[in-house]
Amino acid sequence: MGVINTEVNAMLERPAVFADLVNGLLHGGEQVLRPEDLTPLPLRYGVIVEEDGRRRAVEKTGDVRMKAKNDIYSVTFFDETQTKVDYGMPIRNMLYDALEYHRQVRELEKGHRERGELNSPEELLSGITKEDRLRPVVNLVLYLGKEWDGSRSLHEMLGVDRENEKVKELLPFVADYRLNVIPVRAIKDPENYKSCLQHIFYMLRLNEDKKKLYGYVNDHREELDRMDSVEISAAFAMLGEQKRLRKLVSRQKKEGKEISMCKAIDDLILDGEKRGREQGRKQGRKQGERIGEKRGQERLARLIIVLSENHKDDLIIKAASDSAFRRKLFREYNL
Repeated sequence: MGVINTEVNAMLERPAVFADLVNGLLHGGEQVLRPEDLTPLPLRYGVIVEEDGRRRAVEKTGDVRMKAKNDIYSVTFFDETQTKVDYGMPIRNMLYDALEYHRQVRELEKGHRERGELNSPEELLSGITKEDRLRPVVNLVLYLGKEWDGSRSLHEMLGVDRENEKVKELLPFVADYRLNVIPVRAIKDPENYKSCLQHIFYMLRLNEDKKKLYGYVNDHREELDRMDSVEISAAFAMLGEQKRLRKLVSRQKKEGKEISMCKAIDDLILDGEKRGREQGRKQGRKQGERIGEKRGQERLARLIIVLSENHKDDLIIKAASDSAFRRKLFREYNL
């Protein structure tokens, strides 16, 4: 897992932020899921499967896993944070879901067998009863990049001619799996989020226009300064400024200063302006050197022409190699 994923996931592991993410994405901002409804689940999970009499473990490691239980639903949520497009993501997430459903079935079976509740041949075969129900699994992919150009479903990955009539007859029998990709830079309603996510999503929308971004920061300084170091690190990781931020934070810690979101953005902007000025000066010097070199070449060329016209060819080589003698000739011939 990369640094960016780690910093973002550290924020999403907080029940208040995760509940806010779910409410904003699934419920239009309505406060359906509460932080106290969430229970973190182990990131590593898997099952034991038997093939030809041999047992082996199938394991996966997720980014953030939460069990949600309230009066409306009991759901297992998965979050995958992606900085790059994974073209096999539908298969990867489909496996996550299958493993979780398989785990739930085995958990039910274990309880039934311990209590001696499996009686009919069908129940003994299945390991569960007709009345047993599973918790839905919701798998979310938070994409931090600019554009997701990968498949969003299993069917999109299939190499078939969709215009062929026989293929059209076939596809309804091929199970599909839909990928829930959330491009965070394109979230349309940041106001649906009540936690730090609201400000992060707004800043992501404005990130290409630094003037508008700084305007937003100035208008929301009080709220932004309530963000702590975990939220700040996640925000700058998503904004693409985590490397420069770490340098600034390290410098401010050495100076005994307390880091805040607004101060960090102020410093980043000032740092960017300073870099811009330095780059401008460097470019100016290089351009000046190029212009000076070109003028010097033109001046020398005129001197050579003058010396040649005055039949002083013997001075041309000395003028080209001796800068002091060349300056003397420039003054003498008013060049």
